[in-house]
Amino acid sequence: MTYRAVLFDLDGTLIDTATDMLLTLSQLADEHQQPHNINIADYRGFITHGSAALIESIFGRPPQAQRDRLQKRYLELYQQNLNQNTHLFEGVGELLSHLNQANIPWGIVTNKPAWLAKPIVAHLPELAAGRVLICADEVGHSKPHPEPIKQALKDMQVNASETLYLGDAESDILAAHAAGTQSAIALWGYLHDHDRPEHWQAHHNFTSPLELIELLA
Repeated sequence: MTYRAVLFDLDGTLIDTATDMLLTLSQLADEHQQPHNINIADYRGFITHGSAALIESIFGRPPQAQRDRLQKRYLELYQQNLNQNTHLFEGVGELLSHLNQANIPWGIVTNKPAWLAKPIVAHLPELAAGRVLICADEVGHSKPHPEPIKQALKDMQVNASETLYLGDAESDILAAHAAGTQSAIALWGYLHDHDRPEHWQAHHNFTSPLELIELLA
């Protein structure tokens, strides 16, 4: 199949934010004198599910009001740590260069709030050519709701059936299917040990961004 456009998730697909996000989690735990042994190998699988999942991995499930305070503080700390270690995954630069040279429009659809996503995208010049950056808080829905992807399709003026959406979480695949696009899993992303991507019914599974170049060639 020929794809006329490609949409990407952000964290765990285009960029590796694990070090900065887990540094922030460690700082939050230290502030609350919460014992922890945070390392990338054991905790990266929580990242794709956002700050709420990261907080739960350390603090369990406290009352909602306390969870809200912890999440607010986590995001404040994370804003201070933005772009300290964040970088493109290996092969992403080559993939985006290929899309640009082939005049295949591409964009980003993320559940990350705009006030965090936009500074990261601005910091990485390879992401400048993206046609859209759709953030869930600006649309009013988060994936797996299809609205963020539908908004990207509308803004880019491309057909869903000719668009591929690539992400590393089941919510990405569910959103893609609900929006009518083709779907692909970024297996290099933040999959948890409990995830079963073989059951997500994605149209493609990629172990490297370079495999998408081969598909588009």
